[in-house]
Amino acid sequence: MSDGLGSMTLLAVALPVDSFNVVVLMATYVLVALGLHYSFGLLGIVNLAHGEFLLLGAYTVVAVQQATGSVVLGLVLAPVVAGLVGLVVERVVLRGLHERVLDTLLATFGVSVVVRQGLQVLFTANPQQVNDPIGGSVRLAGLNIPWWRAVVVASTIAAVVATALTIRRTSLGLRWRATVRNPELAETLGIVTTRSRAALFGVGSGLAGLTGALLAPLNTLTPQFGTRFLVPAFLVVILGVPGSLGGLVVSGMVLGGALGIMQFQMSSITAQMLVIVLAIVGIRFRDRLVGNWRGRTPRRQRARTADTHP
Repeated sequence: MSDGLGSMTLLAVALPVDSFNVVVLMATYVLVALGLHYSFGLLGIVNLAHGEFLLLGAYTVVAVQQATGSVVLGLVLAPVVAGLVGLVVERVVLRGLHERVLDTLLATFGVSVVVRQGLQVLFTANPQQVNDPIGGSVRLAGLNIPWWRAVVVASTIAAVVATALTIRRTSLGLRWRATVRNPELAETLGIVTTRSRAALFGVGSGLAGLTGALLAPLNTLTPQFGTRFLVPAFLVVILGVPGSLGGLVVSGMVLGGALGIMQFQMSSITAQMLVIVLAIVGIRFRDRLVGNWRGRTPRRQRARTADTHP
C-alpha cells in the first residue's frame, strides 16, 4: 500500500512544515509542471517520460558531484543533458506520432522505463545525496528561510518569466505558436514545423532537467525519484488548461499552497490525497468557473440559446 502511494505521491519533498514551506511547495508545483507545458500543453504529447527527464537532471548533478565535487557545474549541465536527450527522443521516437495521442503515451512510457532502468544500472538502486551548494539560511519576517529553497522559488519565477517572454515576445516563440495552432499554414509560410516541434520538446525536457537538478539537494535520490512528480505535473497542467501558462501558474500555486497549508493540520499522505480530490473537482467544474470569471455564458446555456434563437 505504501509503495503504491509512494509512486503516486504529490511531491513528497522532505521539507519541515513551516510558513515558508507553503511558498516552496507552490513554486515547486509550478516548476515541475513548466517543462510539461511544452510537451503536453503545447504539443499535445502525453509525456509519461517527464519524470525521467527530471531524474536525468538530478543524476547529472550526482555524476558531476562525484567526478569533480562541484554541484554548481552539475546544475549548469543538467538542463543541457536533459535537453539533448529530449531532442534525441523527439527525433528517433516521437517524430511522426504528434497527432497520435495513444501512440505518444505508449512511446514515452517505454522511454521512461529505459531511462529509469539505465540510470539504475549506472548508479545502482542505492540512495544518492546531493550537497547543498550554498547552505545556511536567512531570518526574514520571523521566518527562517534556507538559502537554497529561496533559490528554488527565485528560479521558478525566472523560468516562468523567461517562458512567457520567449513564447510571446520573440520570433522563435511566434514560430512555435504558429506550429502548434496551424501547422499546415505555418509550413506554407516557410516555417519548418519539424524543427519547431523538436525545439519545443527539447526545451521542455531541458526545463525538466533543470527542475530535477534544483530539487536534488532537497531530496534523497533513487531511480524512482522522477515518478513522484509525474502526477502533480499533469494535474497542474490539466487543471490550468493545457497550453495556458497563466493557468498553469495559478493551478500550481493553488494545489501547492493547499498541500502546504493542509500539512499543518494533518498527515502528509492525507493532505496529498485531499489535494488530488481538489484537483479532480477543479477539473470537473473548471470550464464553468472560468466562463463565469470571464463574464461568458456557460457552454450548455450557449447551446440552449443557439437552439432557441437560430
